Amino acid sequence: MAVYTKVSETELNSFLQGYNLGTDYQLQGLMGGTENTTYRISYTGQNGADSENYILTLFEQGDHSDLGYFVALLTQLRDKGFCTVAAPIANNQGEYLHTLSDKPALLFPCLIGTHPEQPNIEQAKAIGNWLAQMHVTAQNFDLHKPNLRTIDWMKRVAPDLLPLLDEMDQQLMQREISHFADLLEECPNLPEGILHGDLFRDNTFYQGDKLSGVIDFYNGCNGHLLYDLSVVLNDWSCQDGHEPDMELQQALLEAYESVRPLTADERHALPSYLRACALRYWISRLIAKHLAEEEEHDHGFKDPEHYKLILLNRVKQAGW
Repeated sequence: MAVYTKVSETELNSFLQGYNLGTDYQLQGLMGGTENTTYRISYTGQNGADSENYILTLFEQGDHSDLGYFVALLTQLRDKGFCTVAAPIANNQGEYLHTLSDKPALLFPCLIGTHPEQPNIEQAKAIGNWLAQMHVTAQNFDLHKPNLRTIDWMKRVAPDLLPLLDEMDQQLMQREISHFADLLEECPNLPEGILHGDLFRDNTFYQGDKLSGVIDFYNGCNGHLLYDLSVVLNDWSCQDGHEPDMELQQALLEAYESVRPLTADERHALPSYLRACALRYWISRLIAKHLAEEEEHDHGFKDPEHYKLILLNRVKQAGW
């Protein structure tokens, strides 16, 4: 269960009173996260009416100074009509960010729906359309946070990882870092903007084929729009590390381009960017498995092999 910090009943009740929320609630720790503590707070309506649910997140890791960026991004998207975004809720004093049990905390509405474990064509179209709409809308936001997972980061961390890999994996990592560096030199003017940064299937909610919510903007930053699109295409079309489902990938891409057509440079760069994004998550998962601090390691990690397989499939697809 993704609960690393306990909140006392007295402290939680005082916090909820700041939202005019009562103390007759049910508190449930939620599974699924590996970085933050997450609770569901449920209020049951009178006479069997539907319950009202909220999500309380306590931030365990990362640079907490970035939380102001996430609050600003989410609230601006909400104000622009993105009802699928779970923007944090302000208390009676208009405050979003709080401290509970010495951890930064935000209260969110609870979104309805389920994660698409095996997404279909219509669900893929929905997320492609949403991502493009977000990219276009956020172009006018006066926000900036650098992407920390760039080619410079890859070059910096690779020497620590290479001794942990066999010879073939070493060659794969070195070759792909070099390939990504060459791509960025070849296409220096790829369109940039605000990114979600982590738009995996388990960060979306659907009711049937309708997208009902998008969460987890904590990797949000400014960078190449193609990065966001490549993250989505890899996760959604390469399920279980298998070869890409090209029908689903094409449907997602067409839905994206119906809102924001790719530039000529982006079309040229996309196959290589798919490889670069697979490389990025292979590297980050290797770090989490082998190099993370013991406290972070206790929170769990995801299998690096999954993204190595996706990378190999993207390399194969490119004819290498």
